[in-house]
Amino acid sequence: MIRTGSIRQGITWLVVSVSVLLCVFTALILSLTYVKQMNENAETRAQDVAKVIAEATSRYLLFDDPEGLRNYLNYFKLTPFLQHVHVYERNTVADNVRLRYFASYNREGLAPIPARTELLDEFSGVRSRSTYVEVAQPVTIDDEVLGVVYLRISRATIISNTWKLFVTASVIIVVAGLFAWLVSIRVRSRLMRQLDKAVGTIQRISRNRDYSMQLPESNLLELQQLGIAFNTMLGRVEQHLERQQQAERQANELNVELERQVQQRTNALRESNEELMATLEKLHQFQRQLIESEKMSSLGDLIAGVAHEINTPVGLVITSTSILQDKLEFMQEKFENSTMSRQDFERFMEASDDNLSLIQRNIERTADLINQFRQLAMDQFAEETRDIAIYDFCESTVKAAQNRFPELASIEIHLDCPRDLHITCRSGPLLHVLTQLLQNSAIHGFAEKVHGKITIKVERITDQRVQIHYHDNGSGIPEQLGRRIFDPFITSRRRQGSTGLGLHLVYNLVTQALGGSIEVHSKSGRYTEFLINIAA
Repeated sequence: MIRTGSIRQGITWLVVSVSVLLCVFTALILSLTYVKQMNENAETRAQDVAKVIAEATSRYLLFDDPEGLRNYLNYFKLTPFLQHVHVYERNTVADNVRLRYFASYNREGLAPIPARTELLDEFSGVRSRSTYVEVAQPVTIDDEVLGVVYLRISRATIISNTWKLFVTASVIIVVAGLFAWLVSIRVRSRLMRQLDKAVGTIQRISRNRDYSMQLPESNLLELQQLGIAFNTMLGRVEQHLERQQQAERQANELNVELERQVQQRTNALRESNEELMATLEKLHQFQRQLIESEKMSSLGDLIAGVAHEINTPVGLVITSTSILQDKLEFMQEKFENSTMSRQDFERFMEASDDNLSLIQRNIERTADLINQFRQLAMDQFAEETRDIAIYDFCESTVKAAQNRFPELASIEIHLDCPRDLHITCRSGPLLHVLTQLLQNSAIHGFAEKVHGKITIKVERITDQRVQIHYHDNGSGIPEQLGRRIFDPFITSRRRQGSTGLGLHLVYNLVTQALGGSIEVHSKSGRYTEFLINIAA
């Protein structure tokens, strides 16, 4: 819906808005400058006071006279903006430098503040807060730091002046707005007199439908051009009215016939739609039930797998920790009774070393498992697509895998790919997929074979799709695993440390990050091959 407004209101709002905005902008700039200057003056004043107190404090710290320092600080009662002063003595204990509370001053009527030793370890200089400014100034004599002076001064005066400035600026803005409003009334009365006459004539023509009337002439160029164009339009309107009336009669006759036909077809279509909607609702209901069932099943398998994988190393860590605790209590008892022998201590050290090694290995195992679980998240592969020379990419991936997995050194790896083939995809997920397949061949496929062969064939099948054919003549996938190899925690070498997450991550990367599909064909004892189809 189009919102309407008058030119009078537009002129008034334009003049008033521009005037008020200029006043607001000017007041804002001046206010910010004034507030900034007051803050800088307050910080400078706080630093000056801190330097004066630091110079006077040095002799009290030197002669260890906190009472004299407190008497000196009491003279600052005549300084209303000074709230708190803390003096800390620099103390060195066992080569460890610490700050020790020495003396303080708190303005009458204000509660003392706690010691700021922890803050002073990280803070020096001046810093502004919402209601106060705090300063930390070192106390030195001949370049030797004796301590630190911490003080707060109030920002109440700054806040009060800021509010006064805000009130003054608001009054000026209101006065400027009223003045601009009066000026706009004067201006619009001169501009709108002839426009009102033209609008009145147009309203009479519209109300009476008397198209023989003409707009009066005007000494304003824009209104004169508008009148000429409007009068020409009135003449054409009279010509079109007759043709329109005749067309409306014909259209009414056609509409009656069309309405009759539409009504018949609408009734038939409504009945068909009702049947389709009922069928579609049943299909949606079955689909939702199936999706929820699959989600809950996958979630249950994932939770059970995570719990099973982490439970063993965590249980071993708890057991080893308990053994260490018992050994430690035993040694403490012997130590307290002065019955501990060298042999007891050696056995304790040996047991501690064994249990700590076991704890470390299992904690590292747990961390490795958690890192593999984290890799299942696809967000870490959310990189931009780029152009890849696929032959060089596969060649570098194979070399990196051979360096990482020594088992691949005795395996022949054949790369069948055009050297000029370029694809566009995310390199990170593709690198992880190829590396994981090579790792699976090294660990699983050729675990019981000394020599073997791996073939990686890459070819473009359409303008938008590329197929990667990965084949090894290793021991194949056990038949009992079947099509479950892409499920999490499915592995045939769990006792050798495998978690069964590698191919699950490969499946997620291919189908989600690379926008493709993956198929597996294997025969136990003979070969395993993967057909990967990706968008590139």
